[in-house]
Amino acid sequence: TDLSSSRALWIKELTSMYDSRARERRRQIEEQEALAAQLLRQRLSEEGQRSPHVEVHVRVPLEKEVPLTLVIEQPKPLEEKPEFPELTEEMEADVNRALRGGGSHEVLSEGFGLSLTRKDLQTLSNLNWLNDEVINFYMNLLVERSKDPNLPSVNTFNTFFYPKLRCSGYSTVRRWTKKMDIFAKDILLVPVHLGVHWCLSVVDFRKKAILYFDSMGGNNDEACRILFDYLQQESKDKKGKALDTSGWILHSKKRSEIPQQMNGSDCGMFTCKYADYITKDKPITFTQKHMPYFRRRMVWEIVNHKLL
Repeated sequence: TDLSSSRALWIKELTSMYDSRARERRRQIEEQEALAAQLLRQRLSEEGQRSPHVEVHVRVPLEKEVPLTLVIEQPKPLEEKPEFPELTEEMEADVNRALRGGGSHEVLSEGFGLSLTRKDLQTLSNLNWLNDEVINFYMNLLVERSKDPNLPSVNTFNTFFYPKLRCSGYSTVRRWTKKMDIFAKDILLVPVHLGVHWCLSVVDFRKKAILYFDSMGGNNDEACRILFDYLQQESKDKKGKALDTSGWILHSKKRSEIPQQMNGSDCGMFTCKYADYITKDKPITFTQKHMPYFRRRMVWEIVNHKLL
C-alpha cells in the first residue's frame, strides 16, 4: 500500500505539473500495471495448479521477473544543458563580427517580422540599453523553443502591447490576438516598458498566476490588475464566456525574491533572462555578474536563430 499510495501521490503531482503529457504517461503506466498484474495472476494460477504451496516460493522471483510495477518511480530526467555554456573561440569571433564588422544599417538577423541591424545588436554591447527590436526578437526565440514537448508552451506579446493596453484600453488591442488563442498556452509573456526601464509580466495559466518581475525592485500591482482585466475581456470576446476568476494570484515579486541589477543599464537583459528561465520552468539563479556573458551570448543567439 505504501508503494501504491506513493505512486498515486507521484501521479497527482505530475498531473498538476504536466497535465496532458501526464495523462498520456499515466495511461501507459496503467496499461503496464494491468499487463504486469495479468501476467502475475496467470503465472500464479498455472503454478498453483501444480502445487498448492508453490505461491509462497514463487512470488519473490516473479516480481523480479516482471518488474514493470516497480520501475515506474520517475520519468528519465532530460539531458541537462549547462546553465552557462562557454562561447567557443569561433562563437566569440561571430559575436565580434556582428558587433564591429561593418555598417550600422547592415541587416544581421531576420525573423518574426523583424529585421535586426548591426545598430540594433550593438544595444547588446557594453552597458547600452536594449531596444525594442532586440527584446521582441529574443521573446520570439523563447516562443520557438517552447515548441519542444518537454517545455511549457509559450506565447508573447511584443513590447508595444502593454503601453497601448494601459493607455487606450482593451478595444485598441482586441485585434492583436486574431490569430492566437492566448488561453491555449501555458505561459504568456508581456514585456513592460516604463519609459526608460524594462520589466516583465508573466501570466502562468497552469498556476493561475500573474507575476511581475522588476530588476530594480519596483512594485507594479497595477500592471497585474490591468492584465487580469485584459484576460477577462479577452475571454468574453474570443471565447464568449466569462473567465473563471477564482483562485488567481496577482503578485509583484519583491527584490528579495529575484536577482536585482546593480547598475542603471541592464534592465532589458534581466527582463529577457527572467523570461528565459521562466519558460524553462527553472529557478532564476543568475545574477548581475552573468550579464556581460549573457549579452555576448544573446548576440550569438539572435544572429544564429538558436538558443544555447
